[in-house]
Amino acid sequence: MEDRELGFWEHVAELRRRLIFSILFLIPSFVLAFVFSDRIIEIISRPVGQLYFFSPTEAFSLKIKVAFLTSILISMPFVVYQGWKFIEPALYPHEKRAVFWGLLFSLIMFYMGSALSIFVVSPYGIRFLMQFGGENLQPMIRAADYLDFLLYMTLSFALLFQTPVVMVVLSRMGIVNPYSISKYRKHIVFVLFVLAAIITPSVDAFGMLALALPLIIILEVGLIISKMVYRRRRESADD
Repeated sequence: MEDRELGFWEHVAELRRRLIFSILFLIPSFVLAFVFSDRIIEIISRPVGQLYFFSPTEAFSLKIKVAFLTSILISMPFVVYQGWKFIEPALYPHEKRAVFWGLLFSLIMFYMGSALSIFVVSPYGIRFLMQFGGENLQPMIRAADYLDFLLYMTLSFALLFQTPVVMVVLSRMGIVNPYSISKYRKHIVFVLFVLAAIITPSVDAFGMLALALPLIIILEVGLIISKMVYRRRRESADD
């Protein structure tokens, strides 16, 4: 009983240590991001041009929020690494390899989805929405509202790009059969092109392809890896 309690408190101490490491890394990342917050706001606001604030503290609060979100993006690999080091001792060797590559793949897809949203999808989306103003309605976009819109879009695409990871995990557990999903590939691709056309309703075919192709690629990547995992699982079950 004492050994079990000692083990529990050792785990708590280790978790606290990893959290402290993560926070200590976040602090300088936040300071760095705050120093360059004006430049960051300039970059992300290019699709709409001028942004406005309507209270004395709103501009400062916006810079704090931008710096905090940027510091999270910067620190994400280190935070994930700390989480990996916490769970690593409890895993078997074959589990360590699977979890390590799974976390690395998930992190890469997270950044790819975030970049696609910030530099491609959100600019097209905001320009499309601003077209509804016409000649009589001129946009005067509040900075805080624009940041919330950008944050929502970025999180949505970052999570969307986790689709291959989810497909692999579900295939490994035997919940999803990727070969069955492949039968509906044409229908899924058609839906992705429709979504891309809605977001980019102009005649700019390049813009539509820039949105649709990454989504199709992550679908194909998810199917390829899921089939490999599913096949190995079936072979192991047969043995």
